[in-house]
Amino acid sequence: MSVRRWGIVSTGVAALVLAGGAIAGCGTSNGGQNTSPSTSSSSAKGEASALPKGQTITVWSWQTGPELQDVKQIAAQWAKAHGDKVIVVDQSSNPKGFQFYATAARTGKGPDVVFGMPHDNNGVFAEEGLMAPVPSGVLNTGLYAPNTIDAIKVNGTMYSVPVSVQVAAIYYNKKLVPQPPQTWAEFVKDANAHGFMYDQANLYFDYAIIGGYGGYVFKDNNGTLDPNNIGLDTPGAVQAYTLMRDMVSKYHWMTPSTNGSIAKAEFLAGKIGMYVSGPWDTADIEKAKIDFGVTPWPTLPNGKHATPFLGVITAFVNKESKTQAADWSLVQALTSAQAQQMYFRDSQQIPALLSVQRSSAVQSSPTFKAFVEQLRYAVPMPNIPQMQAVWQAMSILQNIIAGKVSPEQGAKDFVQNIQKGIMAQGS
Repeated sequence: MSVRRWGIVSTGVAALVLAGGAIAGCGTSNGGQNTSPSTSSSSAKGEASALPKGQTITVWSWQTGPELQDVKQIAAQWAKAHGDKVIVVDQSSNPKGFQFYATAARTGKGPDVVFGMPHDNNGVFAEEGLMAPVPSGVLNTGLYAPNTIDAIKVNGTMYSVPVSVQVAAIYYNKKLVPQPPQTWAEFVKDANAHGFMYDQANLYFDYAIIGGYGGYVFKDNNGTLDPNNIGLDTPGAVQAYTLMRDMVSKYHWMTPSTNGSIAKAEFLAGKIGMYVSGPWDTADIEKAKIDFGVTPWPTLPNGKHATPFLGVITAFVNKESKTQAADWSLVQALTSAQAQQMYFRDSQQIPALLSVQRSSAVQSSPTFKAFVEQLRYAVPMPNIPQMQAVWQAMSILQNIIAGKVSPEQGAKDFVQNIQKGIMAQGS
């Protein structure tokens, strides 16, 4: 997403609450690890000739900047190899956001392929019949981490192909914190001495702690999320809220009014030692000439790993497209290993394919190596429509942090407000 915050391009209400703070492949069964036309195999050439020629395929991209240019290059190469025409349209600045796709798709005016859509939109669109399920042979799930595959499933069915992944970790100022903390005791020592801030009244960042204590948003039953089983009021979740409140009232690292903008400004000014964010902030930190590092969250007081939300940027096909076979071939090209290498090189997108994550290009970057390490413990952001009610209800976190309600009562209020929101959605 071109170093923009996940929340800015996230779905519906999430976009509002979070904003405050790449080689044309032709194979059909290689999990997206395609080759370019110049090096394509005989089987790839056979597949290309098997597809109808002379078709026009429209791609809507919600990625912009250098990544968009990579998409256009890949699409042009694919089109040349297949005898088709591909039109790539930049929708990244569309004021109607992702809803514009839904509106267009419902009326038969949508694109054939969508590129750059965060996975948490998949549930809404899939349940409305606006996405084609991924055909057999298009995606090799063994080439991705299990949590990445879980993210693109809706009720157990895959509807999109991963392009890149997003996760938040801890930036640290090496001048203040020479060695990143590994345990909670070390973390407290460094934070007490040099400061720590993040966008604390924001579930997107808080879930690292909540999940690490055993809380959950919706119960995952073998790939199907149950909106009737909400785990944000479990004993573990209450412990997490207590720890979050302690950061303000006990440790005094932050105030209840600390938001993402304040935390980032303090880190950029060299006033605090640690700050939670994602790869999208790397460019600004480099511009500020901070000698920084990135490290996964330390183990929590309970000895468990933190579990930040995982975001997956995806590509998918409109269910009503008349060029399905070609569409999926193009999606494979746009999500291939070579494509993901381009997106990383040009736009610093964390590749979704494990092979590219493990490549020398990624592993030789201490920053991205740390983000990849953090991915091991990340939990997919829920993608079902009921998640909108969760974002709407998360203002209760501010009350917990400020001490206006106890962690126990706040947990109950949080879940009750989510349940009311879900009921309102269904009415």
